[in-house]
Amino acid sequence: MKMKIFTVLYSLTSYMIGVIALTGLILFIADLFIPVTVNTASPISPVFTGLTAIIWNVMLIALWGLQHSVMADPFFKEKWTKIVHPAIERSTYLLAVAITTVLLIALWSPIPVVLWDFSASSAGTILLGGYFFGWTVVLFSTFLINHFHLFGLEQAYRLITETQSKEITFVTPLLYRIVRHPMMTGILIALWCAPTMTVGRLLFNVVMTAYIIIGTRHEEKTLIRDLGEKYVRYRNKTPMLIPRFGKFFTPEPAKKTRPL
Repeated sequence: MKMKIFTVLYSLTSYMIGVIALTGLILFIADLFIPVTVNTASPISPVFTGLTAIIWNVMLIALWGLQHSVMADPFFKEKWTKIVHPAIERSTYLLAVAITTVLLIALWSPIPVVLWDFSASSAGTILLGGYFFGWTVVLFSTFLINHFHLFGLEQAYRLITETQSKEITFVTPLLYRIVRHPMMTGILIALWCAPTMTVGRLLFNVVMTAYIIIGTRHEEKTLIRDLGEKYVRYRNKTPMLIPRFGKFFTPEPAKKTRPL
């Protein structure tokens, strides 16, 4: 019983911390509402300029990405679940994500040289709307698969109710019929819808985009290994990140029929 209570509290706490950290990251990138942003240093951020600031920030994003990739790797999870209970493995991952996100925000060294600024124009309003639309796509995509499993809550529920997880089936609901990784597509939309672009934010965008492309390709190797031919067929007909909108608007050619 103590284990069940601990698992529930731990999972709920990790979930809330994860949501707070993600919200902070969203506002950090957008340079909105919070005192520490991509263009405003925290009190503990090192003061770097020029190439030193670039190298430092790239290292921070690399650390953030390394945590994501290593802890999501099947080989790591196989070894890790021998140390932590499987019911809290995902919650622990989420907690680690929150910690690395806080470190990224707190230690980021801004490079606030402005490249463009549309914030006071209609274009800026549209870009800001695109930014939040991108994150809405990310959130919506999590519910299309299994939001509560993705964030560790279902595992805790299964433990306390002593029920088995449903067998994983390969499905492609809604956005997953347009691109294979709509969550990553949403992040890319958000990254590049920037009403104000500084050198620091451009650096963040470029490195994060590179990580998304590399990380997604690595993830696909696991998906092919786990799902086999089903995923290969899906991959062959569905783009990875950028939709091919033309096929949704181009009418299908008329089918030939035999004369009566």
